[in-house]
Amino acid sequence: MTFKHLRRLVAASFIITAAAQSAATAANAGETITLTDVSGREVTLEVPVKHMILGEGRFLPSIGILDPENPVRWIAGMMGEFKRLDPGSYAQYETKFPEIDDIPLIGRSGEQTFSTEKAITVLPDVAIFGISGGHGPGSKSHEILSALGAADIPVVMIDFRAKPFENTPKSIRVLGKLMGKEDQAEAFLKFYEENLAKVTDRTKDITNKPSVFLESRVGLQQHCCEAMGNDMIGKFVELAGGQNVFGDEIPGVIAQVSLEQILLKNPEFYVTTAVGSAGLDPETNSKRIVLGASTNAQQAATSLAHSMERVGLSELDAVKTQKVYSVWHHVYNNPINVAALQAMAKWFHPETFGDVDPDATLAEFYDRFQAVDLNGVYWIGLDQASSQ
Repeated sequence: MTFKHLRRLVAASFIITAAAQSAATAANAGETITLTDVSGREVTLEVPVKHMILGEGRFLPSIGILDPENPVRWIAGMMGEFKRLDPGSYAQYETKFPEIDDIPLIGRSGEQTFSTEKAITVLPDVAIFGISGGHGPGSKSHEILSALGAADIPVVMIDFRAKPFENTPKSIRVLGKLMGKEDQAEAFLKFYEENLAKVTDRTKDITNKPSVFLESRVGLQQHCCEAMGNDMIGKFVELAGGQNVFGDEIPGVIAQVSLEQILLKNPEFYVTTAVGSAGLDPETNSKRIVLGASTNAQQAATSLAHSMERVGLSELDAVKTQKVYSVWHHVYNNPINVAALQAMAKWFHPETFGDVDPDATLAEFYDRFQAVDLNGVYWIGLDQASSQ
């Protein structure tokens, strides 16, 4: 090799090295974008984010859809309702990711407990809030939003609660953009939209809609009954081809109804939501229906049967015909909602949905898009209780 050739080789080496260093610098620098969140707000921030705070700790499984390897590593701080309200699921994450216990809590549960000062001190790149609040700040938390804005912390709204089947895809796309996981987001949304269509493509033509009473959070209060309107899980009933008997009479999410009112409606189906959990003490669980992580079918079915022993309920046709079911309450705040919707559709219209397998949908959701394994029962029927 001549000196001339050697000089060209060295020069080429410098060019290649410089180009590689430049590309690496660009990749690490991130990109400033303006996105529109689920509330319609335009938010400008640098992506991908590294650290976020969660306005509800139960958003963590949705982060897991985009990073099934370890969603915990993204979280700089979160509200504390996850462990308190869903201890069974929290324990699954705690077992696999013990560092979850080191995540600073920025509030207990509810907007009034949110600490703006603590949220700022954990130095997040972004705050993720639910549009309608609930157990944390939301789009109407103006003082909190103003304080975070003054601290240059962008806030992005997502939603699985107010308009679950409309806003779940939008929310996952927003999270995918924030995390630099857009391909993973689209993979999930293909799964989600295909399974949603298995219900909506058929119920849109159903005119014979059975009457359904939807009781929320069984056992949380001593007296009967907390009915749910057409919001939140009420939207599941309608989309699954049922008619919520109190849907048009409840202006908000929930309202108290009497046993006499339920007997007068005498619904064909009785659907409850379960707030019992494997992580709660036995006395508390004895008053509730137990579903969710680390539960089993016998425990779930027995607790559902026990809930129907309350005075007067045995007079209902739905109880006599065993058309009584329960679904895990936290489906209202989780993309697991599409599998629960399939379960409801199959209850209301078993012949129409004979080929739909909500249990298989749930299993695939956990296998492909969750950081923890499927270990538990998330819906149950009174007919299953009689076979235990």
